[in-house]
Amino acid sequence: MIFKRLLFLIVGLILLSSCRPTATSTPLPPTETVMPTPEATVTPASTATLPPAPRDFTENFDAASTYWSDLGTNNILPDIQPQKGFLVFNLTQINEWADAVYNAQSYQDVRVDAQVEVRAGNDGAVGVVCRYSKANGWYEFNIYADQTYTLMYGQWLSPGIARYTPLHRTSSEKIHMGTNQIGLICQGNELTPYINNIRMIVYEDSKVGLKDGNIGLTASSFTDVPFVAAFDWVKVSEP
Repeated sequence: MIFKRLLFLIVGLILLSSCRPTATSTPLPPTETVMPTPEATVTPASTATLPPAPRDFTENFDAASTYWSDLGTNNILPDIQPQKGFLVFNLTQINEWADAVYNAQSYQDVRVDAQVEVRAGNDGAVGVVCRYSKANGWYEFNIYADQTYTLMYGQWLSPGIARYTPLHRTSSEKIHMGTNQIGLICQGNELTPYINNIRMIVYEDSKVGLKDGNIGLTASSFTDVPFVAAFDWVKVSEP
């Protein structure tokens, strides 16, 4: 009896095993291989190279230039603008001194010539500058409506405050009303002014002794304002 039950159990297990479905493994989806994207090659934009600042040149003031900077005394911000081929100094306050300095080159011996027109005001001065230095000062040649001219030494006492020391002053009938050509040669210790292509008295400096610096243009007002001076051109050359 026991034997029959064992036999029946064995047969049942065999039948159950034969009816069970065969287990199959589900394949995983293929792994996608992602290739790294190459980095874009960035070509730097070409930097525009400015031409070197000229040393000997003629400036006609057809456009604004980064080589010039404006300076004013008595803490007054000067109104100096290129206008229609002129560099115009518009001085609206009394005792206003203004300079436009060519700061791209420093010179020892140099000649500076300019043509300038006084458009408004009868009480002022126009001139040219050589050997300008913020630390040491500068030489300045000015002409006036009363037909006098001066050679001066200018120096900064503090920011915006300057002192002018006359070195030589005299008169000349070569100074015209309206438009004049003025020039200054700084060579060694000699300062040679020119008025309308005529050489004036050579001044020999034995006091100040400036050696080098920038060149520039200058205008100043006194009591009759506005004083407007327009520089048509400036020429910088070897003496």
